Parts: sequence; structure tokens; C-alpha cells
Amino acid sequence: MLGALWLIRDGCDMPGMERREGLKRLALLAGLGGAGPALAQAVATRPVRDEAALTAIVERLTGGKVQFFGAGPLPGLHEVIVKDKVFYIDAAGEHLIDGHIIDIANRRSLTAQRQAEYVLASTPTLRLAELDLADAITIQRGKVVPGRVLVSFEDPRCGFCKRLHATLKDATDLTVHTFPISYLGPESRALNERIWCAPSRPIAWEAAMADQEVPGNGVSGCGFEALERNMALAEKFRVQGTPTLFTAEGQRLNGAVKLDVIEGALKGA
Repeated sequence: MLGALWLIRDGCDMPGMERREGLKRLALLAGLGGAGPALAQAVATRPVRDEAALTAIVERLTGGKVQFFGAGPLPGLHEVIVKDKVFYIDAAGEHLIDGHIIDIANRRSLTAQRQAEYVLASTPTLRLAELDLADAITIQRGKVVPGRVLVSFEDPRCGFCKRLHATLKDATDLTVHTFPISYLGPESRALNERIWCAPSRPIAWEAAMADQEVPGNGVSGCGFEALERNMALAEKFRVQGTPTLFTAEGQRLNGAVKLDVIEGALKGA
């Protein structure tokens, strides 16, 4: 039998970052199995909608496509996933729950656990051999050594990317393929265009990472299709923020991690 649980409401997610705006406790459900015949009768007499009808309700309210529909962790609730986020809807389609179900006994969020499992299972593994490196800016530090390769998704205006760039200067014999993306607004896109059309993209990228001026007299007609493809590639691999790093075999490192963490990941590649 399920034990006592809390339903709590969480904040909204923003592209490239997550920000919790607070938690609001909605209800405490305790001893569900012994709630009494009155509750059981109330549930039994409610109208029941089929999956198609409930899916339509969820998509209308959330504005997104339902990726998964199935049984929820509590009797009478269905689990639905929209834009990689877990929601719950009752069988009558009268209540949509945007929040976490907490297993109090084990002090864990069943919602967060399920969401993490879904994202992990549905995210493809990044393989270096499958990438079009012509869409990346490659910087070589020292000699080319098999296995000592990083793939990064970075925004040229990202402060944490600049911190990572400074950290990687201490790395030896390392190849870094950076796919520039524009997560911090139109200013980032404009800067990426200048970098992409510069006579030397690696030099222009390093200038941006050092907060130096990027030359504006670049190559004419260079085209920005690669920048569009990079945004789609970041979405494919569920890059939520910058910087996001991958080893050649797809191990993910989020944020401006320290050099020893990077070296450990490279040794495991």
C-alpha cells in the first residue's frame, strides 16, 4: 500500500536554466487504503474519460504535445509527460496536477525520479563519429591524442563558459570541438554570427571567451545554417544550459566543472 504523500507545486523552467520559484503544499494524502467507503464511492461515481480525451485536455492546457501517457503513482491518477515534464491528470479530466508527489517515508520525489528516468531513456547517446564537426569550432591544445576529445555546447556570452575556457587552458593534449549556440538572447546570436564569419573562428571564439572585441569585418556570404543546426543539435541532446560537455563516448558534464573532473571523465572514455 502507498503511504502518506504530499502534493507540492514547483516553479517554472526557463530555457537554458532551471529556477525554483517556491513550493506550495496542496494536500496531504494519508492512509489511502483506509480512507473509507465514502471516498471510494465518490471516486467510483465520477465520469471516466478515455486516453484520447485526456490527452486532448492536457495538450490544450499545456500547449505542448503529450510524449507519454500511462498509469500514475496513485490510484485514479494518470501520468502524462509534456516537454519532458511530468504532469498528472485524474480519470475524469477535472484536475491537472503540475507538481511533485513526495514519498515521505523515503524522503524522495516520485515525480522527479520518474522525470529523470524518462529523460535518460529518451535522450540519444552523443557519438563523436556521428557529428558534423564542420559545424563546430575546433581548438587544439597540444598534440592530438586519441580519446582526449571534448564536445561542448557553449554560448559566447556565457560567464560559466568563459570560466571553463580559462580552466581548459591548463589542459594538455586536448581537442575541443565547440558547437556555438545562442541561449542568452539575440545579443548572443549576433555575436555568434560575427564569430562564425570571422577569418579565423578559433581566434574569434577565444577573443569572445576573453571578453575581447571580435572583429566585425568577416567573410562575406559565410551563411548561418550551421548555427541553426547547432541549436537543433543541442535540443536533440537535451542541452539545458551552457556550458554542457560530452566526452567522445557521450559522457555528459554539466557546467564549468573543474579540470580534475574533466580528466576523470576523459580517462573513462
